[in-house]
Amino acid sequence: MPLRTELAATVLGFVLLNLLLVFTAIGLFGRMGPAIDRILQRNDASIGAAEEVLEALARSGDGAVDAAETGRIRAALDRARGNLTEAGEQPALEAVERELPAALAGDAAARQALVARVHDLIAINRAAMRDVDRDAQRLGKAGAWAAALVGLLSLALSLFLTRSLGQRVVLPVLELRDTLRAVRAGDRFRRCMARRASPELQQALEQVNDLLDRTAPAIELDAGDTARR
Repeated sequence: MPLRTELAATVLGFVLLNLLLVFTAIGLFGRMGPAIDRILQRNDASIGAAEEVLEALARSGDGAVDAAETGRIRAALDRARGNLTEAGEQPALEAVERELPAALAGDAAARQALVARVHDLIAINRAAMRDVDRDAQRLGKAGAWAAALVGLLSLALSLFLTRSLGQRVVLPVLELRDTLRAVRAGDRFRRCMARRASPELQQALEQVNDLLDRTAPAIELDAGDTARR
């Protein structure tokens, strides 16, 4: 692979690995938002309606419920009926409707039964909220582990790319430096050795070796003349 292409590929690899890590984390953790938002849009509305029924009954005391509080109770039950999201809500609301007329008239037993059915409705939605919370926690853990896995993969590939770049670029340059330094110090037999260099550096090292081979006889001749003198 040409040196320029290899350097560009290495840099691009680092960039892509980091982008992969970022978008993986965004995608996984972004799924938690809708899961948590369902708690407010689905279950919290039903719980609020049920609590409003209980508050209206509490304000009415032990006697019959007046028209104003009756209107609030029926409006709250209508909202709960329009927000059926869990399997057990429909039976619970039907039980509330059965007890409602007698409870509004002041029947103590019917009111106790009504309160119990309303609490059942609240319990169903709270259980659903806990399920959603567990799902969100699982998504969070899965996202954390996925981000860690992608991070480890990114680290491993980064080390591989760095090692490859070092062997194909850095080591040949150091070999060239050490060879020239040795020749200048008087080692006439030192030559560049870099088997895994990039094509451009391999050609440069071969040309340096050829230049050293060409200049070696002149160096030896000059050394012999000096000795005879």
